[in-house]
Amino acid sequence: MRDSNEKKSITKSLKLSKNQWNVIEQAAKEKGMNFSQYAIETLMHGGNCITPQIAVKMQEIVNIVEDISDNINEKDYKRREALRQKTHAFKELVKFDSPDEKYEKLEKNMKDFIEGGNEVWAHLNT
Repeated sequence: MRDSNEKKSITKSLKLSKNQWNVIEQAAKEKGMNFSQYAIETLMHGGNCITPQIAVKMQEIVNIVEDISDNINEKDYKRREALRQKTHAFKELVKFDSPDEKYEKLEKNMKDFIEGGNEVWAHLNT
């Protein structure tokens, strides 16, 4: 069940030209998404970063490559280590926040939000 903050209860409408619709619809289809999914992902992530769906697929690929490297004949040490190093380098390139790191960021954002709200409240009461 979704968190109440994740339930989609807000509806917005867009005015698009037929050409804009066709371009967006095609881009969404290429990514295996419907219009709404594509619009939300693009708006939230700028279309230029790793979405949760892409992150899952990338992790699956990394896991497969690691499994392959573990099964390379021990006599082919150079090839095995090269594959492991490239896999490790890739994991570092697309480092994802741990749950602890996410929680720390959330706490900081909440603290900033509360401080900002207190400043606005103090300003309104003067």
